[in-house]
Amino acid sequence: MKMRTRLLRGIVGIEAAIVLIAFVVVAAALAFVALNMGFYTTQRSKEVMAQGLAQASSSLEVDGTVLAKVDTTNQEVTCVIIPVRLSAGQKDVDLTPGKADIAVWVINKMAGTNLYSDKNQAVTSVEGYDINTLCNHASGASNGVIVVWGPGNNGDTVLQPGEKVLVVIHFPTLATALSAPTAAGLKPYDVFKVEIKPPIGAALTVERTVPASLAYSVIDLG
Repeated sequence: MKMRTRLLRGIVGIEAAIVLIAFVVVAAALAFVALNMGFYTTQRSKEVMAQGLAQASSSLEVDGTVLAKVDTTNQEVTCVIIPVRLSAGQKDVDLTPGKADIAVWVINKMAGTNLYSDKNQAVTSVEGYDINTLCNHASGASNGVIVVWGPGNNGDTVLQPGEKVLVVIHFPTLATALSAPTAAGLKPYDVFKVEIKPPIGAALTVERTVPASLAYSVIDLG
């Protein structure tokens, strides 16, 4: 009788051990699945956050002073030049026409989007970088908008660290292209906005107000 009782206890102990081992194996499997899903979710969260940050932050910034060319006879701004570079820590930005875009608004006068679609608007080489040469070059474009790469560029239309571009807008030509009622330059107190939209990242918006005095042929808009 005692031998049988011991035998039964041994069998029950073995069964309990088997059940315990089964629980451990199942728990380990579940733990592996949970950890694997956790790592996957963490990785995806990092990717989504990185993509969101890239879209929310602008990869471009104004590099210095916005200059304006003035027709002192008619007292109007005819052309502006906006220097642009990569923001700190940003990767290369493709400024090829059709991939990047430029929009221009002059409050209560004219507005245009998709103004940067012709390959000839991306200028990687010019004879000179003075304001008269640049504005004359822009006046010859179909809509008065060009992007000029500064000295030292590698000849492509991708803005890279160390490179700079000049966004040049000739307002009389732009007004004619947009069939604006007043096909002329900007008068004192006119407000204009230029939006440069890279393929990835937030757009760079530049807004300036024409000063009251237009007595000089070249003025600093800040």
